[in-house]
Amino acid sequence: MSYILHLGHQETDLSGVAGRISTDAAGFDPAYDVNAVKISANNGSSVPFSATWTEPTSDVWIGFRYRAPSINAHAIATDGIFLEFYDAANRQVGLVRTERDDEKYRAMAVGDTNVDGASSFVAATNQAYWIDVKIAVGADITIEFHVDGVLHSSATAANTGGKGRPVRCIWRNLYLFDFYNPATWYYAHIAVLDGVSTIGRRFVRRTPDLVGTYDAFSGGIDAIKDGDIATRAASDIAGQRLSFSLAGPTGPAGATTIAGVHVKQLAQLGTAGPTGVAGFLRMGGVDYDATPGAPSADLPSPVYSSWDLNPADSTPWTAATLPAEAGIVSS
Repeated sequence: MSYILHLGHQETDLSGVAGRISTDAAGFDPAYDVNAVKISANNGSSVPFSATWTEPTSDVWIGFRYRAPSINAHAIATDGIFLEFYDAANRQVGLVRTERDDEKYRAMAVGDTNVDGASSFVAATNQAYWIDVKIAVGADITIEFHVDGVLHSSATAANTGGKGRPVRCIWRNLYLFDFYNPATWYYAHIAVLDGVSTIGRRFVRRTPDLVGTYDAFSGGIDAIKDGDIATRAASDIAGQRLSFSLAGPTGPAGATTIAGVHVKQLAQLGTAGPTGVAGFLRMGGVDYDATPGAPSADLPSPVYSSWDLNPADSTPWTAATLPAEAGIVSS
């Protein structure tokens, strides 16, 4: 599977969330993760953060959990901005904004002109929602805004100027409620997919726990499980492996459909040595390697390894067959 563009809401996944990661139970679904991004701000104080991803090949879908502001989320004092989307040339292609006149969130396509969509969504105070946004870019730009699987707003604008598909989303957090005191709201479980709908699709984040069968990377398991991008595990010989057991949520009870297993790394090439890295799964004493990816030499960049089927027998994944050990291998 090659549709993963972005996964995660940790400090190493997003720009602008340092110090905002929270374990407040209101902010996330514990079946999927253990924390959230917490925003506490005045209504007119923009508190932006952003996610970036590689150039997509198809329509972009972004999904996340949003817990609306803790004060007067149903009331919009001034026209505001919820989400903004930009292409690789830093041209805005769409946004989801808030409207003072009717209190609603609405999609806007930004092409040759700005086209505002009608809307039926008003946020409720302290209510948690699953938000999904689709952006299709071609001769036209179309943006759709879905809440809990229901389409609430859409807009289409002509694109004769040739804007590209979005590679960045900014959560602007500007004018999302109406009160003179600060409010608190949350985001979690962020995913961006290439040509695949995020509606109803959930990702369970599990993290390295204990060293497994292999421990050949310098720095070892401690360097990759601390969440600090400055401490790293390194390989200087192609074919070295580091594997580990997994900790964290195991998903909702009774889940019957598992679409895939993904190993996400933040990796950076050195000045010498291996030129690629891959994730692998270890099951039944056998290693199942993904196709290597080539990280950036300039800065840590995400490398995704994915298996849509159980590689041991090419059958769909079940809760009983999910791997207990995963790892990384240099190439």
